[in-house]
Amino acid sequence: MNIRRWKVTLPALTGGGLCGLFLAFSASMGRAAEQASVPPPAPPQEVLRLDEAIRISLDNQPRIQAALGKVGSQNALLGQQFSAYYPTITESNSYRSSTSSSSGDSVSARARDRFNGQATMNMTLYNFGKREGTVQSARESLEAVNQDYKTVINDVVLAVKQAYFSYLQAAALVKVREETVKGRELLVRQARAFYEVGTRPRIDVARAEANLYSAQADLIAAQNAVKVAWTVLKNAMGTPDLSERSLAEELTMMAFSMTLEEAKAAAFAARPELHSFEAQRRAQDQKIAAARRGHLPDVLFTGSYGRTGSSPSDFGPDRSPAFPLQPFWTAQLSLNIPIFDGFNTTYKVEEAVKTYYTIKAQEETQKQQVALDVEQSYLNLLEARERIKATEAGEKAAKENLDLANGRYQVGVGSIIEVTDAQTLYTSAVTDRIRSLYDYKIFEAQLARAVGSGVSP
Repeated sequence: MNIRRWKVTLPALTGGGLCGLFLAFSASMGRAAEQASVPPPAPPQEVLRLDEAIRISLDNQPRIQAALGKVGSQNALLGQQFSAYYPTITESNSYRSSTSSSSGDSVSARARDRFNGQATMNMTLYNFGKREGTVQSARESLEAVNQDYKTVINDVVLAVKQAYFSYLQAAALVKVREETVKGRELLVRQARAFYEVGTRPRIDVARAEANLYSAQADLIAAQNAVKVAWTVLKNAMGTPDLSERSLAEELTMMAFSMTLEEAKAAAFAARPELHSFEAQRRAQDQKIAAARRGHLPDVLFTGSYGRTGSSPSDFGPDRSPAFPLQPFWTAQLSLNIPIFDGFNTTYKVEEAVKTYYTIKAQEETQKQQVALDVEQSYLNLLEARERIKATEAGEKAAKENLDLANGRYQVGVGSIIEVTDAQTLYTSAVTDRIRSLYDYKIFEAQLARAVGSGVSP
């Protein structure tokens, strides 16, 4: 058939037919050129996974940067304390011009110039453990700040996980609301059709339309909740300018085999907050010891070397020239014994001891808070797991109820009230199931944070 058609149309290619073909070919080439000039559509954005969201937060969250800055500051303070082991070397240069007169002579003598330059070294040879205690206290304080840094990381990771699953939950609820709107639009069409043929009263149409408008309002609220959830997520990641991206589903239920007591024991051993308070107590122990050693003496060494010279004096035997400057040096070993300092050392010791007991009480408070976090998260996880089973069964029953109500209404034996009630019940059941699923993931993240393993996604 195709061959015969081409045989019939071939004579048309002569004369005007050939010209027409040329014009058609030119037009097609022009359209092809226009299509080629149009830029290709942008590739779809990559789906954001939970581990990527956590990585972004670790790189961009200002809270982490601030905590890291505190670590650097404390490390520099430790270096300052180490400086007590090294000598202090200073150099001074001076020039002085002065006049003097002989006894009873009212005529001022000419000015006399004095030049002096020297380098001085001061070093603490031994101070009975004061500097050692100060250095060790700074070292323990650095460890406490490092543990605080880990705490901030765990808090940021938990915030990202909660925001991530909250966004997925909000997006899933939008789909539920969209299906509800579609179902109620169908019910409106059915009610209108029944009303037009006279099998249903006008009130069925009015009720169906009212329920449709209510579902549309719920859909708008759900769509706005997605936008709010994205704002919370990008704030948790520390990227306020990040454009919205779709998220990967993360609904794998992790098995948690620990008992409650095992979870508490793991938390007490792993939580960085408790390690921070332990380091703070050790640091304060060293401060107390260093403060008590304030009653002990210091052994110091001082040495200097320099050159000095002065212009000749008008009076007295000193007629030597100022230059060249003459060298001089001194060496001094000192033992400084504190006798009385206005009770300053006594009150420093008292302050350090009171601070120690304050830290110890705060540590106990934090330990109780850790136990509370673990128990709450553990019980919430168990509750969410059981709630998932109940909501799945509830959704199945609500779906069957909705199908029966729709069937009864379509054959004319059911009422519009049955259908709308069944739609509402089914929407509520699906919503409850979705919320229970993502609540489980949120409680799972909270429990991981509570036992001290919140960094791993």
